[in-house]
Parts: sequence; structure tokens; C-alpha cells
Amino acid sequence: MRNRPFPVITATARGHGRTYARSFDWAYEEPEPPQPPALGGLIPVVWDGLWLNSGDQADGLCTVVTNVEGWLDSPPVQGNDVSRVISDGAAWGPKVLNQRTITIHGAATGPRVLLGQLRDELAVRAASREPAELVIGDYDLERVLTADVRAGTNGYRHRPLGSTGFAYEVTVTAADPVLYAGRWQSATLTNAQDAASGREYPREYPWRYALPSLPNSALLPNGGNHPAPVYALYRGPLAESTLTAAGNGIIRLAALSDGMEVLVHTATLTAEAGGGVSRASYLLPGCRPMAIPAGTSQRWYLRSAGQGSISLAWRSAWV
Repeated sequence: MRNRPFPVITATARGHGRTYARSFDWAYEEPEPPQPPALGGLIPVVWDGLWLNSGDQADGLCTVVTNVEGWLDSPPVQGNDVSRVISDGAAWGPKVLNQRTITIHGAATGPRVLLGQLRDELAVRAASREPAELVIGDYDLERVLTADVRAGTNGYRHRPLGSTGFAYEVTVTAADPVLYAGRWQSATLTNAQDAASGREYPREYPWRYALPSLPNSALLPNGGNHPAPVYALYRGPLAESTLTAAGNGIIRLAALSDGMEVLVHTATLTAEAGGGVSRASYLLPGCRPMAIPAGTSQRWYLRSAGQGSISLAWRSAWV
């Protein structure tokens, strides 16, 4: 998935926009996202590095987006309610969010050569098998939101407007219906001491005390209206470790030797080693999913031993 932060992202040229080539090193280089729209300016709409709402350009090409459907709407939901046979009403079922469908309506005018290049750029993105990042500005709150999308059955439709322009419609789906902030935030947790002072017991207590800033804790803010998932990159050497937050689940990971790295998605309890192979055995019994609650800042703690670290990466989330 492209929205995971740790693979290296490097910029390369492609047509009128930018694209990002992935490598699978466990590092993180953040691409510069589009800036929030200035009041009175065009709202940025960028699909896999291709700017779709840039207006008049110096080369004579003009691109505009006339409408975007499904972006700021509530995502589709599945209630899974069960009708009662011999009584009134129904029984509440587990409510889940389905994939988000976004339709972009746009048009372009300008020199025929540039129009042909833009048409090809749209077509190749619609035919791509891999998801790509869609970035759209929120004009009202002057922020930028992102989602990983891929064109589906009704991908890209092109309609010529004479010899100097064309209109188009492209429909994409986001498997993850949540919208994310344009910038990643990060924090690193290390042990307060190199060696454990005793045996570690996986038990949590309701008492909480004010603590100064310590290397084994970090404050994680989420400015959105939806719980924000966190990616945790473990680097050995680490003894059996526990990642906790007040009233927000627990992640227990097996010991890692020097040089070992494991990426954990704290919201779904999935673990991957280098090369992308799923290694669920790293997660120990008793784990519970963790995410940063909406509209809050929460402190996360590491309990372990060793000279390794946990790098946390997350983005504020909206629905």
C-alpha cells in the first residue's frame, strides 16, 4: 500500500506531473505535498502527481476540475442490521465502512499536442493496477486531504470538445475510506535504560501519573474526526516489548535480535518483516488494536529493554 510511510519515495519526471518510484528500504523520505489552497485560488486536485486543476499554464494548456463527487461525503456504510421476526424493529449489527468511490469531472483546452499528452497521462493512471495517491484541497478549512485510490470498472471516459479541448470523467475507489492529512508525523521511542530491572508482566493498571518527557514515551496528536492508525517500525535489539496507551489497547512483540526490523500496523494487528512477508508470529497473545483517538493527543509508552527503538508514523484522519 502506498500510504505506508517507511519505504523510500523518490521523485521522477513523468509527463505534465510527478510520479513517485518506490524502493523497499526501511527508511522514510517524505515527499512535499501540495500546499493548502490560498483563499480565492484554485483548489489543488492531484492524482498520482498529475495536477488536474491548475488553470492556465505558461505553455498554453488550461486544466480545470468542474466537480468532485464522493470526496467529502460520508463514506458508504454497511449496517448489517437483522430484522426481528416476531417483534418491532431490528437488532443492531456490526456497522462497517465500505470503500469510498470518487468521481472527478474535468476539462482541458490548449494546443493539440499537449492535450494528447494529458489524455494519455489520464489513461495510463486509469489503467494502472497499483493504487496511487489522490490529493484534494479542502477549501473551507484550508487543508489538504489524501487517499490511496485506483480506477475501477468505470475508470476513464474522454469526450472531445472540438479540436482545442476535451472533457473527461474518471471514477476511482479508495479501499480505505478514511481521508488523511497531507503530511506524516513521526516519533521515536527508545528504552529509558539498557537493561531490564526485572521480569515484565503484561498487566495494565488504571492509575496514571504525570511524567516528564522520557525517551520511552511520546505524545501523538490527531487533529481529525476519526481514529488515526499508526505504523510502528521496530528495530532490534529489543527484548520482548509492550507498546501501550491509556485505555487504548496494547501491542506485545517478541524479542528482536540486533539488525532485525519488523513493521506493525497497530490498528489491524499485522506485522511484516523485510521483503514484505507477513510474520504474524511476531505478535504475542493478548494484543489489542491501537489507534490515536479522534481530535486528541495521546501519550504512547514503550516497556522493554535493549538498545533498539520503535519509530512511529501517523497522519490525522477524517471521514
